[in-house]
Amino acid sequence: MENLKTKDAAELLSVSQTTIKRWAAMFPDFFPKDRFGHYIFTEQEISLLESIKDRITHGEALERIHLNPADGGPPKSLQEKPLPPTQEQPLEDMLSRIKDIERSLDHKADEVVSFQLLQQREELEDLRQMIKQLAVSLETIQNSQSPSPYAELHPVAAVKLTTPPRKRGLLRSFFSLL
Repeated sequence: MENLKTKDAAELLSVSQTTIKRWAAMFPDFFPKDRFGHYIFTEQEISLLESIKDRITHGEALERIHLNPADGGPPKSLQEKPLPPTQEQPLEDMLSRIKDIERSLDHKADEVVSFQLLQQREELEDLRQMIKQLAVSLETIQNSQSPSPYAELHPVAAVKLTTPPRKRGLLRSFFSLL
């Protein structure tokens, strides 16, 4: 028998693929994944799955099932197999590159925030200068205004408004009209 995928093993044992995955996940030492994260079942691993199914069928809970190496444990080739140095080195290089990129991103983010703060401070300083200039201009305008409220009027009208009206007697005004 050749190696089977999860779907094929599920069909062979008449259970769902989810059930096979759950059983395999409970015993990762006995059912390792391939480099793509998929389960590939050998003939020995299929017999282990069959024994798990039988034990569950007879009422044993999955959590209480313990598989022994005598039951057909993980193959010797998968037990404590270190990665060859050629595969370890690129992984370490990749991790160090990722850490370097994360550090540079953090540094760049700090620089951006600092630059934005500096720009905002400059804008605030410009606004303060404008307020000071407006205050000085306002004082100059207030000090240069004449004390007379009629200064904006025509000079002849301003003179007539500032001089008190002449008092005429009632009789005099009456006779002047005639």
